[in-house]
Amino acid sequence: MEATHRRHRENWADEAYVEDWLGRQPARAAERETHFRLIRSLIPHTADEVFSYINLGAGDGWLDEFILERFGRATATLLDGSALMGERAQERLHRFADRVRTIRADLSTSQWIAVAGSGYDLAVSSIALHNLRDPLRIRDLYREVYGLLADGAMFLNFDYVRLANPELRPLVQLAGTDAEAPFSQTIRGGHGGAPGTIEEQLVWMREAGFSLVDCFWKEFDTTLFGGFKGAARVPTPV
Repeated sequence: MEATHRRHRENWADEAYVEDWLGRQPARAAERETHFRLIRSLIPHTADEVFSYINLGAGDGWLDEFILERFGRATATLLDGSALMGERAQERLHRFADRVRTIRADLSTSQWIAVAGSGYDLAVSSIALHNLRDPLRIRDLYREVYGLLADGAMFLNFDYVRLANPELRPLVQLAGTDAEAPFSQTIRGGHGGAPGTIEEQLVWMREAGFSLVDCFWKEFDTTLFGGFKGAARVPTPV
């Protein structure tokens, strides 16, 4: 019942809801910034390397702030369906000037491809694609992302998944009652309605054409996973 209620009120086409959601995010700063650092750590480029990336469901550009500060020669395309999110992203990322481009497009259909561009060296997404709800649409989206990436590019997706064993949901909720446990706050609510288990998500990515696909981090139903288009291109750590 709780998951159903949450999906009902998550209306990203409603700017009032988006405004309310944005207002609640500062309280999650410690958790979300930890997630952003995890994503950033897996970007296979050096800090001074020139590369382009696209952020799908970019929201207000919070993740992009972390990426653009670290990678001083990267350029970003932020895609989101909300005009308000785009405006907030432009405000947040104003100092990065022409390194940032924002696009308004709906990921629920393939029409977004026409405005997204192509040849990106990286694609990222954070707590966004599960909102599509439809596993078939997500599978198609992975194919679409694959098509707009350059050879050797990587796709990193940080998102909610469904537990492979729903019987473990009470255990997840129990863990969330221990304030001293180092789990993030999200497990207190759970995301049982998310489309696809992590195993299914990895299969969908392989079906889309991605190679060397894996789950890099997982906390119950919150995961960071991804793969490469073709051979992996990873710089040697200095």
